[in-house]
Amino acid sequence: MKNKILLFSSLLVSCVLLVVACVKTEDDDSQVKPTSVPYIAVSYLGTYIYAQGNTTIYSDIPDVVAIAVDSVYGFEGGYGGKTGMDSIRILKSDILGFGDTTSIGASNFSFQKYSKGNFRTTLGADIIIAGANNNPGPTPLEGAYLREANGYILELTRVVNGVYLLDSPGGAATVPPVPYLLYNYASSTGMDSLSFPNQVNHCGTGLQLVSPSAPEGLTSAVYTADYPPAIVSTAPLTLSWKVLIFPSTLASATNGGSCNWGPGVRDFVKQ
Repeated sequence: MKNKILLFSSLLVSCVLLVVACVKTEDDDSQVKPTSVPYIAVSYLGTYIYAQGNTTIYSDIPDVVAIAVDSVYGFEGGYGGKTGMDSIRILKSDILGFGDTTSIGASNFSFQKYSKGNFRTTLGADIIIAGANNNPGPTPLEGAYLREANGYILELTRVVNGVYLLDSPGGAATVPPVPYLLYNYASSTGMDSLSFPNQVNHCGTGLQLVSPSAPEGLTSAVYTADYPPAIVSTAPLTLSWKVLIFPSTLASATNGGSCNWGPGVRDFVKQ
């Protein structure tokens, strides 16, 4: 039942596959003392994609997820190198906790280790939960899309037929990238019909893409039923939507709140 896909390298770099922070924790005098300490040398984590309801997520993570290196101070229980304890294995048992692995959308898990010099090394990986699409729309959507308003390039990556991954639906490089799922179903007339479920954003609340003509202040369920994002042109292929924020990903949640995006219409033209 496992469906594990390593995504393209740019998304992995822009997401949280490997986020390394060598930052000195505060001493008694509350002064931060930065230094150049070696960091994660090897990571065995990927980005994990599953169909909704899959139960093998934890077992698919390797028992040793990474090797951390600090050749200045070393680690408690470490081994080898100049200090005799330069390196340490970061284990699956060191996991700090999963996000939501039952709902459609993205979550993540993370790990951290402190060296004997009290420097912290952190890393994590994404989990993508995709709902099935047994009736995909006829148009392949994968590719690069230009948001002409600011020059941002949005990448849509095919997961399976009719299911696509995108990193920044607001089309802004200043917003931390989070992987989201966009669906393309075949309508009753055989045409393309986009759908974007309410998914967790980087602020920990809900985000949903809706029709460029959608009003504000409705529930997520109403937007899903009546105001899906749109394909406004096929020559060239142009996607259009508003980004709306919700206090949660519940269907009953009402649009409202703030998380980096305004309610303006965003258009993306395939290149």
